[in-house]
Amino acid sequence: MSLLTLTEVGKSYRRTPALRPVSLDLEPGELVALAGPSGSGKSTLLMIAGGWETPDTGVVTPHPPLPDRPMAEQQWDHVGFVPQSIGLFEELSITDNLVFPARNRQDRTDVTKLLETLDLAKFAGRRPARISRGEQQRVAVARALVTAPALVLADEPTSHQDRAHAELVLTSLRAAADAGATVLVASHDPLLTQHADRTITLAGA
Repeated sequence: MSLLTLTEVGKSYRRTPALRPVSLDLEPGELVALAGPSGSGKSTLLMIAGGWETPDTGVVTPHPPLPDRPMAEQQWDHVGFVPQSIGLFEELSITDNLVFPARNRQDRTDVTKLLETLDLAKFAGRRPARISRGEQQRVAVARALVTAPALVLADEPTSHQDRAHAELVLTSLRAAADAGATVLVASHDPLLTQHADRTITLAGA
């Protein structure tokens, strides 16, 4: 059974197409690579899949469906997101940036283990301004994974990484899929295809 089905979803902004209609099923336990040129709608598709954008055309169907609310208002309660903007809390330490989203979760992933896995343990007590952009990006990846979400959406999660740290990021996302999560990653990184179960390529909008 799919976790999420997108049927002919499309989006335009001010009559300019941002995402031409696309359909896909996202299965638990798989890592899906989302490829395509800049402007093809990869980020828009992630936002639609996460429920933060409403498509102009098509339907987004979670499984099982949530009958209590209109489809446009359905949000995932168990979603991890790695945005291009990173978006860490500047006033919190690296550790507290991970603890905050998981503070009410009994099934959260061990914060210390995540920091070690992503080569961040030595920065645990620092604030984001005191680490590099690449290190901040890995914190964003750890934050997305700490709640053990059913759905992980990542937008260019290796764009600030060297090859070795890109491997750490992609290995961590692969491990989340192997543990049962549905992982959708938008990226230009050719390393991603070595970790993905399949690749979906969007045409330019």
